[in-house]
Amino acid sequence: MKRSTPSDGIFSRTVLSTAGMAAQGLARFLYTLAIGRLAGPEALGETSALLSIAVYLSLVLPAGLGIAASRYLPSSALAGAAAGYLHRLFWASSLGLAVVAAPIAYIITEDIFAAASCAALVFSYNAYVYSRGILMGEDRILRATIADFVSSLVALTALVAVLVAGVDWALLLPLATGYAIFAISARPRTIAGTIDAHERSMMRKFIRDATIGALATGGLLPATMVFVRAYDSPAQAGLFAAALSLATPASLISQAVNQVLIPHFSRQQGDPIQLQSSLRKIFAVTAALFVLIFGALVLLAPAILTILYGERFSGGTSAMQVLLVVVFLISATCAPSAYLMASGHQRKYAQIWIIFFVLGTVTMIVASPSMGLWGALIGFAVGGGGGSIVVMLVGLTVREHVGLPARLPDPQEKLS
Repeated sequence: MKRSTPSDGIFSRTVLSTAGMAAQGLARFLYTLAIGRLAGPEALGETSALLSIAVYLSLVLPAGLGIAASRYLPSSALAGAAAGYLHRLFWASSLGLAVVAAPIAYIITEDIFAAASCAALVFSYNAYVYSRGILMGEDRILRATIADFVSSLVALTALVAVLVAGVDWALLLPLATGYAIFAISARPRTIAGTIDAHERSMMRKFIRDATIGALATGGLLPATMVFVRAYDSPAQAGLFAAALSLATPASLISQAVNQVLIPHFSRQQGDPIQLQSSLRKIFAVTAALFVLIFGALVLLAPAILTILYGERFSGGTSAMQVLLVVVFLISATCAPSAYLMASGHQRKYAQIWIIFFVLGTVTMIVASPSMGLWGALIGFAVGGGGGSIVVMLVGLTVREHVGLPARLPDPQEKLS
């Protein structure tokens, strides 16, 4: 009788992870919807800009640490060493990034209390990203899903209290509270162990490449919001923030799938043929799913914006449709990206994204001052869309597998 393994339940694990991330995405959407409806476009634009800063700073290191946790914690030989090493890096980086966030937020808002709220959000969001990677690596996906639902409910409930009180500087605190609750409920089971020089070097290189890839992949979208806020009117920033709020929940689904696939592919490294077959099947299914999701959103964009946010947000329809097309391409890379990260090709993955991140950012810098919102969107299309296409091509065609033969040896070659 065949013994079951964690990878046998990839479908159920993906559904659970997706449900949890969908809850977070829905909560984020309702969050911005409530602010846009009750506080107006300018408050929504400012809140979204600060949230983008938190997301952006999490990509500097904590996101890479979460990816490393999902990569190494499934390994009985490396789990203990990874746990201790990653924990230390998390605390050092997250505290430092929270301190960095405060003056940046103050420059945008000129409000010291809003700046402090942004710093709190940065730390708690970093904790959420990292602890989610831990739960994926430890195969505790049900716990992650429950924590997602509970923390989302708490954040929305707290937001109602803030909006009723009319305290605009505290609009980020409900989200920060929700993310903190998730992190507290996700304390790791893996006992931290010692790490030798070889293991430290290996993990440091992986974290470096994972961080570069995460920063380049996820950094373009929040950077777009920041450029729109800086070079266009507050009203236009609000329109773009509304469009962004509708694209975010769909993109979170791809993140949920990616987080499950990294440990899934990691456990299949002993069989390169099965790994390739699994990659192609999962890519076909996920790509078809995202075509349906994003296609429907693009077609329904005019009605969605008007119904949910009101007539004053209808001017954001074209921006929303362009944004959705690029986010679709990024989402479709979830399977090839996970494969490259799990199979030892993380450096190649990082190199692709850093090139297109630079191209996209330079385009925003050049085009945004004169074109405002559309200059930022063009940069996002160049970086996000171009990088996604190359990642898909490389991920689906590369054959060699680090630490394993590129193909199974031919018995006839041994005889000869």
